[in-house]
Amino acid sequence: MKIKGITVRLPPLLLAATVFFAVMCAMTYGSTKDLIYIYIGLPLCALLIGFPLWMSYTNEKQVLREAPQYLQHAKLVRARQLSSTMRGNIVVVEGKVLKVTGLMMNKPSYLIQDPTGQLVVKRFALPDPLVGVGANVEVLGRVFGKATNAQSLYINALTIKPVSSLRDVQDEAQSDAEKIRIKKLN
Repeated sequence: MKIKGITVRLPPLLLAATVFFAVMCAMTYGSTKDLIYIYIGLPLCALLIGFPLWMSYTNEKQVLREAPQYLQHAKLVRARQLSSTMRGNIVVVEGKVLKVTGLMMNKPSYLIQDPTGQLVVKRFALPDPLVGVGANVEVLGRVFGKATNAQSLYINALTIKPVSSLRDVQDEAQSDAEKIRIKKLN
């Protein structure tokens, strides 16, 4: 559903829980004829649907507003370049989506492979447009994870956009090679 041009989606699991709660309230009212189940049940069902939609809308509105300024400060990195010292840095990552999980609660987690390795990208809500397995994507996000273990690092994504082709890795490899200087001792 679109609210003021911002796409928000209701999690399927939450919708099922709300329908179950509404059916239980209706059945209880039907057996007892006590109006309290209608007076309490209907507002709670509206709250169960409305609050997550409001949260998703405000989050997406903030992301759309702040993404351009984050993109200016972001650095393009590859999976092998991620380290625990990069925690909190804003990065751009490109790669191919290998696996998508967490769609039932609108908190997707993507396994992305680039030419140097694999990494995990998590997002608070479903991106617009939706991306699936096999898509080439560009991810703008912040590096998170445990400080002691580089294996547990992931990208908390602000935006996930499909791209037609990935940037060339050789240009970055050359720039990395230029940064490494070995001093010879005679």
